Amino acid sequence: MLYLLISGVIPFTLSAQDTVYIKNQLLAPQSANAWISGKFTSGFMQTFQGTSTGGTRHHDFFGGTSTPAGANLRWSFVLQGLETGSNTGSDFRIWNYSDNGTFLNNPFSISRASGIVSIGTSLAATAINSNNSAGALSIYGGANGVNSYRGAEIGLRGGSYSTTPGEMSFHTGLGGGGTAQPERMRIDANGLVTMGYGLRLNNATSNNITFDPVGLGAPTFTTRSVGTRVTLHPALGSASGDYAIGIEPQHMWFSVNVKNVANGFKFYAGNNQIGRIDGFGATDWEGQGRFKGWYNANGTGPAAEIGISNGTAVLIGYDRTPGATRYIPLAFSGGTTSSNQTTIYINNLGVGIGTATPQSELSVKGTITAQRVKVTQTGWADYVFHKDYSLPSLAAVEKYVTTHQHLEGIPSAAEVEKEGIDVGEMNKKLLEKVEELTLYLIEQNKKIAALEEWKKQQESKQH
Repeated sequence: MLYLLISGVIPFTLSAQDTVYIKNQLLAPQSANAWISGKFTSGFMQTFQGTSTGGTRHHDFFGGTSTPAGANLRWSFVLQGLETGSNTGSDFRIWNYSDNGTFLNNPFSISRASGIVSIGTSLAATAINSNNSAGALSIYGGANGVNSYRGAEIGLRGGSYSTTPGEMSFHTGLGGGGTAQPERMRIDANGLVTMGYGLRLNNATSNNITFDPVGLGAPTFTTRSVGTRVTLHPALGSASGDYAIGIEPQHMWFSVNVKNVANGFKFYAGNNQIGRIDGFGATDWEGQGRFKGWYNANGTGPAAEIGISNGTAVLIGYDRTPGATRYIPLAFSGGTTSSNQTTIYINNLGVGIGTATPQSELSVKGTITAQRVKVTQTGWADYVFHKDYSLPSLAAVEKYVTTHQHLEGIPSAAEVEKEGIDVGEMNKKLLEKVEELTLYLIEQNKKIAALEEWKKQQESKQH
């Protein structure tokens, strides 16, 4: 074995015709420099430049033929970092230089401790490994370096390693010692995507994920449905099914695995849930809702519908079953407890407050309290004062009251209890009786006045 240890200046030139030998100096370095313009061949080369925090150059490469000390320095092999044990320090670097020979940057690095390879930066959690794949490039990271499947991993594979050529995969495995972990994102010629973990697009103007148009289909869970879909939780062949997003003809769909109240969709603002739709379609929202337009197509079955019709906000119960469309009853309930509440019912009989079977357009089971009640009425009791009105005699009134125990034309207590009263009609009948009483009083007043006059005349005759 031949060692070349040079520490001084040994000026000589080797040409193709000359053969010059440098003596073997194995035990101690020599104070000499060598400048060789020809080809230098050796079985072994080494350098004792050491290392430093800022980096120490061990081999320089020049881009011209002028003196090496000139401005044509282009590349350097460098060791950087002080050694402090545990394989720390003496990391490998490649430096590059500008046209005038000044330092540019560190485009390539390898950590001695981990084997991590960094391209375009000082050090990153990645390392390069071909992984025995034809035409493959894999970038791995982790404590064991090559093929460790730890840290961040990017694999570009093409060949025998993958069953599908043209594959790109991203790993963040947690194993070690060569233990393979599932891909966090994998894309190959078949469009296979497994174990999706995270994806970020960072284009300055437009970020798009586009799928080729391969068909349309509603969700199915025992086999993959036709069409483009994003499966968020794969569960083929199991009762749990998929959580997925997809498209079918003229619709985009969202699916959960089971139709029940436990599964559904949630909407968040930050960490706060603001809305939910369960597997039966029931909804719960924190805020208010606005609906514009009117729902008049594509629906089926009974429903409560909210919308705008001709500028009016409308809430209706309606069954849109084809061939059997009809309005259905509505109910509004409120109260303080489950047993202390009031319900307003609207059906074909009318509006019932506290009663589900209204007997007219408005039925109230309870008390109505108001500051003022206005009843529109036709046919008032003024007919009593008409000249052709037949005023019953007081004797006839007495006879009717004695026989029936109530005024003629006024319902009895039994009738009121059974049928109730018409407030407007009752007010008219009561006014009729008041007006009849007025006529009786006028008639009695006339008779009293006549008696008073007759009395005066009789008294004047006696005197």
